[in-house]
Parts: sequence; C-alpha cells; structure tokens
Amino acid sequence: MSSPTGPPRHALDRAVTALILGFAAMMWFGWGQAEPPGSWRIGLTVGTFASIAVAGAGGARAFALRGSGLAMADPLVRRRYWLVVGPEFAACGIGAGILAATGHPAYIAHWILLVVGIHFLPLARVFSTSELTWAGLVLTVAAIAAAITGAATSVAPSAVAGGFGGLACLAAGATCVVRARTS
Repeated sequence: MSSPTGPPRHALDRAVTALILGFAAMMWFGWGQAEPPGSWRIGLTVGTFASIAVAGAGGARAFALRGSGLAMADPLVRRRYWLVVGPEFAACGIGAGILAATGHPAYIAHWILLVVGIHFLPLARVFSTSELTWAGLVLTVAAIAAAITGAATSVAPSAVAGGFGGLACLAAGATCVVRARTS
C-alpha cells in the first residue's frame, strides 16, 4: 500500500469518496433550500437529484471493487483522518453554538461550509486525492462569499452556502466516479 503522501490510492478509495461527496452535495443542496431566492429552487432540486446519482454511482463502483483494499485499512491513515475530523466536528459544533447564542443563526451554514472546506485540505493529503484539494478551496471561498452575500444583500447565507457547497461537492464527487472507473 502506498504512503498517505504517495501515489493516488486505489479506485475503491475514489469510489467511496464519490459516495461520501454525493451524499454531502445532497445535504448542502437541501440546506440551500431553506431560504433560497425563488429562481434557485429548480437548480437546487436538480442538484439534489444529481447528487443522489453521483452517490449511487460511487456506491455501485465501491461495491464492485469491494475487497480491493481501502486506505482506511492503514492504521496511519486512520489516525491522520481522526486528527483532522475530530477537530472539524468540534469547530463546527462550537462555532454553531456561538453563532446561535449570539443571535446569528443565519450564519451557521456558512460557518460549517468554511470548516468543511478547510478540513478537506489536509484530508486531500491523507488520502492522496486531488479532488479534495480543489473542492476544499472552492468550499472555503463559497463560505466567505456566503457570509458577504448575507451581510450585503437579502439573500440568505444558507442559500449561497448550500448552493455552492452542493455544486463543489457534486463536481468533486462526479470527478471521483470517473476516476474510479478509469484507475
């Protein structure tokens, strides 16, 4: 098995990543539907169904490749994963709690998107998955844009965070599906 910073992992890892990103995209598109401008509803709904398709394709490919070895089977990869994900969960919860307690619950979606985007960056290295690098950068920029849009316009930050977070996860997941089929 290659090292966490070595060559790309097996197709199975990409397929599982596609499944996870498809599910994440579906959740973000759903969150975006909380208070979107009326003209966004169709796009968010289409994005939700496309996300289901990507998650399904990733899951089907992962099932076909089962037994070929996952990066998470490596104890070092698992340890590094939890060193990233543990603080991510804590940051999401603490930040959401602070925003709610200070009367700013409309900004919880953008905060979570920011934390998720940032956490993708070290995970890209842990799993040697370039899709997580560019998705993390796009999610981080989208989170900042959501906060600015929410402060400067009548568009809810959750709509911007959900829409663009969904698009970034959907694109990264679809890319992982394609790469899982060709690797």
